[in-house]
Order: sequence, then structure tokens, then C-alpha cells
Amino acid sequence: MPNVYSLLDPILYSSLIKNKTYKNVENNVVGKKCSYISTPQPEDKNIINGQLIVWNCPAGYFCPNFNSSFKCTPGFFCPKNSAQPSYCCEGFYCSKDTKNITLCPQGHFCTVGTVTPTSCDFLAICPSGSVKANKIFAYALGLLFTTEKPGHVISYGCLDPISETFDIEFENIGLGIRGNFQHGRACAIMGPSGAGKTTLISILTGKVKKTSGKVKVNGVEEPLEKYRKLIGFVPQEDVMLRELTVLETLMHSAQMRLPVNMDRTAKKQKVIETIKFLKLDHVMHSKIGDEERRGISGGQRKRVNIGIELVTEPSILFLDEPTSGLDSVTALEVCTMLKNVAKNRKLTVVAIIHSPSPQVFKTFDDLLLLDSRGGLVYFGKTNKAKNYFESLGYNFPDEKEESLADFIMKIASGNVKPIRRMSYPHQRYTFHPGLVSIDVSENELLESKHKPKKLEIIFQIVEDIRIYINEVILELSMFLKCSLLFWKHDPIRDTPNTLCAFLLLIKRAYLQVYKSSTQFLSDQIMHLFCGTFSSLAISTSEFKGKPPNEICEIAPYVLKATCVVPLDRVKTIGMFITVGITFAAASAGTSTFGFEKAVYWRDVSSGMNTIPYFLAKLINDFPRIIIAAIMFSLSLFVFYPFEAKLYEIYVIVLSNYFTSWIMGYFISILVRKEKFGLVCTVFALAWGLVFSGGSLTLDDIKSNNSYKPLEWLWEISAQRWVAEAIYLRDLAPRSWNEIKDEKLKYTYSFDDYPICFFYIFCIALGWALLALFALKLMHRDKQK
Repeated sequence: MPNVYSLLDPILYSSLIKNKTYKNVENNVVGKKCSYISTPQPEDKNIINGQLIVWNCPAGYFCPNFNSSFKCTPGFFCPKNSAQPSYCCEGFYCSKDTKNITLCPQGHFCTVGTVTPTSCDFLAICPSGSVKANKIFAYALGLLFTTEKPGHVISYGCLDPISETFDIEFENIGLGIRGNFQHGRACAIMGPSGAGKTTLISILTGKVKKTSGKVKVNGVEEPLEKYRKLIGFVPQEDVMLRELTVLETLMHSAQMRLPVNMDRTAKKQKVIETIKFLKLDHVMHSKIGDEERRGISGGQRKRVNIGIELVTEPSILFLDEPTSGLDSVTALEVCTMLKNVAKNRKLTVVAIIHSPSPQVFKTFDDLLLLDSRGGLVYFGKTNKAKNYFESLGYNFPDEKEESLADFIMKIASGNVKPIRRMSYPHQRYTFHPGLVSIDVSENELLESKHKPKKLEIIFQIVEDIRIYINEVILELSMFLKCSLLFWKHDPIRDTPNTLCAFLLLIKRAYLQVYKSSTQFLSDQIMHLFCGTFSSLAISTSEFKGKPPNEICEIAPYVLKATCVVPLDRVKTIGMFITVGITFAAASAGTSTFGFEKAVYWRDVSSGMNTIPYFLAKLINDFPRIIIAAIMFSLSLFVFYPFEAKLYEIYVIVLSNYFTSWIMGYFISILVRKEKFGLVCTVFALAWGLVFSGGSLTLDDIKSNNSYKPLEWLWEISAQRWVAEAIYLRDLAPRSWNEIKDEKLKYTYSFDDYPICFFYIFCIALGWALLALFALKLMHRDKQK
């Protein structure tokens, strides 16, 4: 016998051992089979040189030849007469001593190398012999479509006059602009494009720093921004949350900006009166809508835009082109309403108007006209403007041929020359004539009078940077101070403090997101599909322990490299999951701030604090994050049989969702909404693919000196810690000896599992702070 075996070559040896089906599997009612590699047996009739080759081996051991036997390790199956260890078959589980194999019981699933069957938990069907959990998703989510019926307005009536009126005087603003805005009157600011109409209002209200001139409020020289809570500014665009109704929009504005000593009933009555005054009572329960979602008309949206400010009882109302985008009839209605507001409520109304119709032009009491340089051409009563310009030598055409407003705009643009020129035009009314015509050569002289040298330009840039940094520090200190002082008294108007504002903002955010169940469910379906595709990507990932050393010693040389290490594809699971979650969560997170930045700028300029707004939006997103993580976690089990429990995977997925969602906040604040998808894809590839330790393992990073300067990027990557947590949880239940007895690869350790969550939380907090400060510091000019 020894002589015979000593002459065997690999080809002869491979012909001796057979792959046989194990026939003693009990309770095998599903027809599943499990094979093992058997030693030569008499029935095989292996004869060499006239000698029958046979050797036996006890169960729990494998015998590669007649005089060698080795104990099998857990995860393998070694029935009686095993020549080599076999991986415990999928659909079965094997005893720790590797002697017995049993069909996977109902309600569990068994992957290759299973020692203890894994429970299918819930929402799954696992018959006997299951290899993975067959998830059945039954979304019994009731669609809560509620149809609100318009309520009845109890009493309307006219808007009452305001308690405090303001007259604004200004002189030497810009290029010597002077004038005054009086309460109870509506003033139109007109001029060619680029004349500085919006800039003038921005200087008066403190949005742009004043470099020269004086501003007086009721005869007292003081900055107008001091009375910011009593100033209403209506932007040119209809900036509002389109998901809310007219009533909800105006009610929120009233509750945020009316005095705290005014009870909720009085505030609601004020809102109802304003809605009636604006002729919006028949659409008060309709959603605002936009280009994609049908809502109220453009003219009605413009009135809501004005109502947002009007409902707060301002003393001064500035409007930036309130008639833009409106037809002539609607524009006349809006301007007539503004005149009535000024007259009845004693407001100071100032509106920038571009190309008004004759009827609209006549609705304004006063006119402030600027030329193309930004200089003052006329300031006085609207109905006296024609007489003034005629006195300067301008010949007005018949109003049937050309409207008065259009001809005055031509004068301001320098496109019309007077028939006769007066050297010293006198002031007939309370106006300053300014420059009627502009000499081109004089313009050129002004522009070329002083050309700064390069050194002066550098000094100016450095000085601008210094001023900017000082302003940011001052603004941040005031920002934090106002956020922490809940009960600080405001002598101008006490509006809801930080805590009350936080509750009001949570209510608005809730109405904005959760009122539409259809939109909410469609978002969750996206997360479900992302999880399903991620599950499909990792479906072939598995972990197989390395063969025993005794097998590796007789393996061919070309196979030895794969023999000394286990088959570990589990490490790629974390990479694919983090890529999917980062993209899905960041994309969803961009919708929180990204599509309402203009609304935020408007609210902040009216006195809203950023911290309660940010926290309200974040807390309001918690249900979205939690349910999205549930959808993603459940779908992960569709194609990949995790060894970890469902709740363990869910906790890890939830932590990654939370961090990536906040990353979406940061993205949406920094970039335009057209770039959200592209930037989220870049973030998913960078943080999920590279900085998760999937494509570049942590071993490679730490051993390669070229990566040393960038090693910190992996440390601050939440995806890196998520990938480690998934790896540890999925490996822990497995029974392979190298998992229990040897040091894990990729610098991972089972002791680090709790630490992973600590780092994830710290990183999420860091992203949240970055998003908060970016929200406050980006576009500072629009928040004033």
C-alpha cells in the first residue's frame, strides 16, 4: 500500500476522490442536496496496479490520504469518509463538530458555512431550506387625502389705521439724491434700467451700507434699519412657500411678526381682514402653487406677496416692481390697492415701477425719477410732473400717441432733448430737479478723472477683506446673542422669542412637508428602490473561511495565494451601501433648504432668527429620515442574506442616513438647485466609494506614505465608520475560526463597534454646524 501511494501523481489522486451526495439529511422535504468529497470506497472500484485503493475517515475529520486525519473547523461539513472539508451547504446548517448537517428550518435562512440558522425576522417568508429571506413588502399606508372646506369669515371691515406713522427724509444719497417719503402717500420710483432704483431703497433700509448723505425718520437723524420690524419689503418675485395655502402663509407671517401682546384670536382676525381687503377670501384655502402645481393665479399670488407684509402692520411699505409679470388690468388693481392702503392706513408706501400704464401711473401721489447715471431728475407730485418738464422746454406728445409715463422715461434716459434749454430751472414744488440732460464728454471726464494705481487697488482689496471679516464676526456675535437671549425686550416691537418662533417654524415646516401624503410616499419609494439596487449590487458578496493548512499544503502552486486567506467579499457591502445611502439621503436633504433659500432670506431680513429656523427644519425631517432608513433597510434584505439582525442593520443605516441627509443641507446651501444632482453624485462617489475604505482599504492608506497627508479625510468620513460597523455586524454571527481567533483585516476590530457610532454622531454634528454657518454667512447681502 505505501509503495502504491507514493507513486500517485495529482492526476491519479484526483481520480480517486469523488464528489458524492450526502444521503442522510433528515427531514429533507424540499429535495435539496448536499455533497461532500469522499475518500475512495470499495464501491468506487479504484484499482491501481491490481490493488483496490480504499481508506476510511471518521466523521468530524478529513483524511487526504490513508495515514493522515485532521479535525474539521466550524463552518465546514465533514461526514464520515471525507477526503477534504466541504463548506456547509447553503440551505443547511452544520454542527460545530462538523459531523452533522440539517436542513435549515422554517422561519430561518442558512447561507454557506452556517452553524446557527439566521432568523428571518418579520415581513419575510422563509420555508425550510431557505438560502435568504424572501421579503414581501406590503405597504399598508393609508393615503390621508383631506379636503379642506373653506370656512366662513365672520366679519371683515376695512383695515384700521396704524398706530405709528413715519416720514422719511433723505439728502445727498448716491449722486446727490434728496427727497422725502410721507405717510398716507404712495410714491413711485422710476428710471431706466441700471439707474439704481433698488439700490436707493437698499441704502435707505440699510441693506447696502450708506457712504454719504443723511436719513431722518420723523425729523430725527437715525438709521432706518433700527425700525426693521416696522418695515415691510415686498420683493419683485413672489417669494413664498408654494405648498401652503393663502391662509396658512399669511397666518404664519402674522404670528411671527406681530407683537407678542396681541393674542392669537386678534392676529387671526387681522389676517382675515387683510385677506378680505386683498380680495382673496374666495381662495384663502387654496394652495399657492407654482409652475408645476396648479394653484392661485399670478395676480392673486402678487396680492399674497403684498399681504405677507401688510398683515404685519408695517409703518413703511417698500415694493420692488409690484406690477412685473401682470397684465394691465391686474397691475391697476394692485396699484389702486396700494394707494388705498397708504391713504386708509396712513402708511408710507414706496414702490419701484417700470413702464406703468397711464392709469397705473396716476394712482401714485408722488414720483421720484432717476436718470441712467443714478442722479435725481425729478421729485414731486405725480400730477405736476408734466408741467415741470414743459417748463424746462420739453414738448409732450398727445397722450393717445404716447403715454405720459413713457415720455418721462425717455427724458430720464436722455433720448429726448428739450426745444429750449433753461440755464437755471427753478423749483416750483417740493422737488429737486437734478440733472435734466447729461453731456457725454462730462461722463467721460468723471470716469477718467481718477484712475487708481495697482498698489492702491491691492490696499483697497485688503481693506475690503478686513471690513468683511469684522462685519462677519460682529454679525455672528449678534446672531448667537439674539439666539440665546429668549426674553430680550425690543423697544421697537416685541415679536415672538426664539422658543416661540421655533414652535411656529416647526408647524409651518410640518404643513409644508407632511400635508401632501402623495409627495411624501413618492419620496419613500425612491429610498426603497435605492436600497433594492444596493441589495442587488451586493447579492454575490460572501465570506468563506480559508481552507485548512493541510489542504493548502497539497494545493497546486498557482492556488496557494487564494488558499492562505479567506474569501472575503463582505468588505464591499459597506462600500455599496454607503454609496446608495449617501446619494439617496443627500438628494432628499437638498430639498429642505435648497428650494426655499429666497423665502429664508426674506424671513431673516424681516427679523427671523436662523437657529430656530434651522433646528425646526432639522427636527421636522426626523420622520422622513427614520422612514427612509426603514425603506432602505428592508429592501437591503431582498437580494443579500445578512447574518446580522434587521434592527442591527437598521441602526447603522439610520446613522448613515442622518449624516448624509445633513450633507444634503450643506450642498443645497452652497450650490444652485440646478447642480444638486451632480454634486450629490460627486459626494456619493467621493465619500461612499473612496473615503469609506471600500476601493482604497484602510490598510493601503496607512501603509502608503503618499496617502499620509490625506489620511484625515478617511477619519472624518462617516461612511468609513458605517462601512466598518456593517462589516463587524455581518461577520460577528459567523463561526469561522479566523474571525474569532485572528486579527481582522482593514484595521477593523470588534471592540471598535460602539466607537463607530460615536464618530458618526460627531461627524454628523460637524456637517450640521457647517450647514448652519453656511446658511447664515452665504448671501449675507440678501439677509439684510
